[in-house]
Amino acid sequence: MKASLLFLPVVFHRVCGTSTPTLQWDPETAEDCIEWYNNGFGESCEHILNLFHITPKEFHEWNPSVGLDCQPWQRQSYCIFTMEKYNETHTTTSTSSSTTTVSTSSVVTPGPSPTAWTEMGCYVKHPTLPSLEVNVSPEGGDAALTIPKCENTCYLKLYSFAGLLEGNQCWCSSYVAGGWASNQTDCNIPCTGDSNTFCGGTGLFNVFKAEQNEASTTITTTTTGTSSTSTITGSTVSETQSSGAIRNLAMF
Repeated sequence: MKASLLFLPVVFHRVCGTSTPTLQWDPETAEDCIEWYNNGFGESCEHILNLFHITPKEFHEWNPSVGLDCQPWQRQSYCIFTMEKYNETHTTTSTSSSTTTVSTSSVVTPGPSPTAWTEMGCYVKHPTLPSLEVNVSPEGGDAALTIPKCENTCYLKLYSFAGLLEGNQCWCSSYVAGGWASNQTDCNIPCTGDSNTFCGGTGLFNVFKAEQNEASTTITTTTTGTSSTSTITGSTVSETQSSGAIRNLAMF
């Protein structure tokens, strides 16, 4: 389940947030960021902090390029919610009376499936800076490339994003830098391994993102005498597996 779908209780306050940055962003941005604000509409930094209930200290920790005074404030994507913050807000503690008992239970759901991918659209390949990290196709291109083949290759290599370029190239990455093509239908070159689907365009990537699933849910109850304390950690969102590669983002 995508991370953004889990924010229903706070959706009213997060109407401007997206699960993916669409503008350039600071390479030092918090690695566990799961919600972004794309600053291209003239809102002030202070207004965004108030809108999303973020303290200046939190915002600075998530976006180190911005000081506690909200400066500099530029036209780029900023992190407004992290995995750590999500887990903090979904942990509760309660006290009740019962007999002495100590118990722990957990339910674990699998990580991202190799076939559970979301299409992000058609992205422009920058002429000099890396839009995606690595081309995993053989030299000269893959003569039998399909979308599932590229997705599975990237998943097995522990990357979060799969991009298909010019019909015969599969690229894998832990980030996507750059912006959408002005005409999304320009990603129209048939895949060499499946003529019924498109694998990017000339200088254009079809980009897919591995879905994010729920991680384990743990309920621990410890009771001594007549008092008990229960800590219930709600279903948390597991981050899509990452390559661990340095985030050498294209700042353009």
